[in-house]
Amino acid sequence: MSVDRGEHWTEVHERGDVVGMRFLYAAYRLLGRWAFSLMLYPVAAYFCLTAGPARRASQEYLLAVRRRLEELGHPQPGALTPFNSFREFGRSVLDKGAMWAGTFPSANVEFDDREIFTRIRESGRGALFIGSHLGNLEVLRAYGDAKQGLKVNALVFSRSAPKLNRIAATIGPRAFHRMIQIESLGPESVMQLQDKIRAGEHVAIAADRVSVRHSNRSIHVPFLGRPAPFPEGPFILASLLACPVYLIFCLAEGKHYRVFIEQFADPLILPRGHRHETLERVITQYAQRLESYCLRAPTQWFNFFNFWGPAGGDRVK
Repeated sequence: MSVDRGEHWTEVHERGDVVGMRFLYAAYRLLGRWAFSLMLYPVAAYFCLTAGPARRASQEYLLAVRRRLEELGHPQPGALTPFNSFREFGRSVLDKGAMWAGTFPSANVEFDDREIFTRIRESGRGALFIGSHLGNLEVLRAYGDAKQGLKVNALVFSRSAPKLNRIAATIGPRAFHRMIQIESLGPESVMQLQDKIRAGEHVAIAADRVSVRHSNRSIHVPFLGRPAPFPEGPFILASLLACPVYLIFCLAEGKHYRVFIEQFADPLILPRGHRHETLERVITQYAQRLESYCLRAPTQWFNFFNFWGPAGGDRVK
C-alpha cells in the first residue's frame, strides 16, 4: 500500500507477495492459528517499515480515534498502533480465504443479535446490507453462503488489488461467486439487482469509500471529530432497490468474529424536494454508527489512505 496526500483510494498501490501469503495460509492450515498468528508479527513489522504513506495514514486515523475517545471520556486502549492495524489486516485476509475454503470453524462466527439474522433469513425478502471496510464482512458472507443458504451479492471494486484477488482465487475460489464490479453499476445493473432482491437474494455494499468514477458525488459529514467525505451512491442505490436496509459490521474478537446487524430503513425514501437534505441526514447516521464501531475495534478499520483528504485537519466544531 502506498499513497500520497490527496491520492484517491483506488490509486493506492498494492503491496505484498502472493507466494508469501500462500505460505502463511499453508501454515494456518497445517500448524494452526497460533503459528499463523506468530508469523504475522514479522509481516506486520515489514509493512510498518516499508509502507510509509500507509503507516502515516493509519497514524492519522488512530490519532483521531484517541482524540474522540478523550472527548467522550472513554478509556484509551493501549494498542492503537499502525503495527497492530497491519497485523489485523493480515489476519483478515487469511480468514477470508479460510472461510471460503471451508477451513474456518463456523462455530467461531457469533451474532450479537441472532434473532434479527434469523428474521432476515426466514422472511424471504431481499435486503440491502450496507457495510464498510471495518472488520471482515467476507467472513459473514461466506458463513451465510455455506451454512445458512443466504445468497448475498457483493458489490466490489477489486481492480486495485490484483494480488489479493489471486490469493482469494487460489485459497477459496467461491469468494468470487455473486461478486459484482461497482464500476459497471449503471441503470441496467440496478435493474438486475432489483430482480435479485425480488427473488429474495441480498445485496451488500461498503459505504466508507467515495465513488471510483464520481468522487464529487459525496457528502462531508462529521466522523471522528472531523468532516469526512462519504459516498452518496450506496444510499441512492438503497432508495432505488426499495427494500429493507441493514447496517452490518463483523468484528474480530479473539479467535471469533462477532456480527452486528442494525435495521436502518424499510425502505429508504429520498423525497424529490428534499433529496440532498435526506441524503445528508442518512449519511450522517451511517457515519455515526461506523464511528461507534471504529471506537470499539479501532485497529480493524482497513482504510490505509488519507481518508479525510485535504480538509482532514479541520476540526468539527
